[in-house]
Amino acid sequence: MNITSTLPYARGDGQKGVYVTPPGPSKNEDMGFLSLGMAFSFFVFWAFGGAGQPSNMVRQMAFTDSRVLKRSIVLVSVYYTAIYFPLIIIFCCARVILPGMEIEPDRIMPALARTLSENAGMPWLTGLIVAAPFAAVMSSVDSFLLMVSSGVVRDVYHHHLNPNASEKRVKWLTYIVTAVIGVAAVMAVLNPPQYLQNLIVFATGGLAGCFLMPMALALYWPGITRAGIIAGMLGGCITHLVLYIAGYVIHQEFKVYSFLNIQPFLWDIIGSTLFALLVSKTTKPLDASLIDRFFGKPK
Repeated sequence: MNITSTLPYARGDGQKGVYVTPPGPSKNEDMGFLSLGMAFSFFVFWAFGGAGQPSNMVRQMAFTDSRVLKRSIVLVSVYYTAIYFPLIIIFCCARVILPGMEIEPDRIMPALARTLSENAGMPWLTGLIVAAPFAAVMSSVDSFLLMVSSGVVRDVYHHHLNPNASEKRVKWLTYIVTAVIGVAAVMAVLNPPQYLQNLIVFATGGLAGCFLMPMALALYWPGITRAGIIAGMLGGCITHLVLYIAGYVIHQEFKVYSFLNIQPFLWDIIGSTLFALLVSKTTKPLDASLIDRFFGKPK
């Protein structure tokens, strides 16, 4: 193979030690792979993005009091530290053990498991190691399928469009919606993005951008209205889609446009908040009895 031409990095081209010093090299971004603004905003993303997931909101409703919540936060912090810190060490070492795998980073985990198991004389261990994350993936996929189909059939169709629908009709609609969403997901991954992490960030940021601020405003602001909550969800969704469409137009691939080099989740939150506030201020407020029930009577 002969190299006839090369495309220089937008940042880090020819610089010594660029792979081990922040913000790292980048093919397209002159600010680097992980600029300071993007790094800080990612801390905000992962900390608050999880709270905006519909699947997590159901679990949060199980808290009996603030004492349980505080203890849960401490426990979860220890739990994630025990999980993710070893992962950082393992996959940093993988760059040395399997050089060149950064070209296909989504294959590094099974490839590293196979290499280490074979070198230890226990190749059968690869199956057990790889089965664990794939089981977690399958569990997450079927949970999301059930959540989406339940939201469409129960929350939208049954509660609002046809409250008198029979259980048989609801059951068959659930089957149909689940099948349609599953087929659509399969069609979408026929041309997957370069990195699996891009899909995770897209889904996590989109869900949190749509639901986090409407949920927070409903809990802490008596002035929120039903129309404001819907506008907040739509505002976050529109902002999220606009940034990803702009990124696709600019980069010609599935990649988000990071305005001012800040994680787009923050722009989703801003868009959702503005839509919710503006619409709530211009629409009919909630009944006073409902506000008194949840926020107490004004003193």
